[in-house]
Amino acid sequence: MLRILIADDEPLARERLRALLPKDIVLEVVGEYGSGTEAVEAIHRDKPDVVFLDMQMPGCDGLQVVAGLAPGERPAVVFVTAHEKFAVDAFAVRAVDYVLKPFDRERLGTALERAAEYVAARRLGDLGSRIEGLLSGLRKLAGSRLPTTMSLSTLWQANG
Repeated sequence: MLRILIADDEPLARERLRALLPKDIVLEVVGEYGSGTEAVEAIHRDKPDVVFLDMQMPGCDGLQVVAGLAPGERPAVVFVTAHEKFAVDAFAVRAVDYVLKPFDRERLGTALERAAEYVAARRLGDLGSRIEGLLSGLRKLAGSRLPTTMSLSTLWQANG
């Protein structure tokens, strides 16, 4: 399941985006916000997987929202805006995608696919780190009985 947060100062834009989200995947819209300040607070609190973020909002703009997040807590960010001029800045802060308004269901679906791939890769990376940590702990407990060069791939091959 993907947890989605929508931040746009225009209520109709938020409504349209929500209406165009694909119906064939499991997702949950955890909140909709009209200012950058509210978006930052909600991202810290609700920890969404994906944020659809307008570029120009009251409080702080989309780039300031991203700057207010530590790299380890950043969700997949998809900027959804009417302004082409911020695209380079958006990718400089590692946005997953940049969708220009007006957009259609297909374009939003493509952006969501990219965001889902980012989330999946991040989750796998976190899982790999946890498994490597467990292997390290097992090595300590087992002493010399486990090879010190054992890696996740070695373990999978041994138990294949």
